[in-house]
Amino acid sequence: MGRVIRWIVLVVVAGFFIALLGYNLFQGGAQPSELAWDKNATIGSENAKRHYVMYTDLACPYCDVFSRLVHENYEEFKQFIADNNILFELRLSEFLYEYGEHKPDMSRWSAEAAYCASEESRFWDYYYAAIDALYQDYHSKGIGVSKTSPKIENMTEEYWLNIGKNIGLSEAFTSCYNEHKTLSKVQENTKKAAKQVQGGLPYFKFGKFSTGGFDQSWGWKEVKEYLEAGL
Repeated sequence: MGRVIRWIVLVVVAGFFIALLGYNLFQGGAQPSELAWDKNATIGSENAKRHYVMYTDLACPYCDVFSRLVHENYEEFKQFIADNNILFELRLSEFLYEYGEHKPDMSRWSAEAAYCASEESRFWDYYYAAIDALYQDYHSKGIGVSKTSPKIENMTEEYWLNIGKNIGLSEAFTSCYNEHKTLSKVQENTKKAAKQVQGGLPYFKFGKFSTGGFDQSWGWKEVKEYLEAGL
């Protein structure tokens, strides 16, 4: 009887370790596209071997600098992504609304609008239109670019709705935004981001390279240095 019990214990233990090994192999072999929070907020091949993640908030002016530089050099950026087998993912949240010092409503409104645009597979169209609008209306005039600069005043929910209308999003977008249909998604992603972001925004997790922050005075050269650091 004792020998039988020992054999049963050995079989159970062996089974446990085999299952654990299989689980770890499965986790390690997960494709970046399977790990993405929103596939519409990615650029690159779903079968890519490398996963680059940028955590951001449209109310973060330093984040907008990085994104604007990417947009201005988009063809070179896309080529870098393709040549190096990368899936680039933008994880947008209301991080500054929940964890910032001043809790600006624009964090929530802009994130809700972007995810409503994602429902129509237009996430990137909306995101870059928002970046451009913020630059033209505020950042290029020195407004809202830092903690010491003049703040963005009189921001309304309509601002983000109008960006969607300007790029031709449908009435479904308007309904989604007005009814706050993506708010729970924004809140969920913000909670997840809080567990990953170390310090402030933007926060980059490019492969094994991770860092936070991006200087207002930097340019495309620094963007490329960040991208290359993850290889």
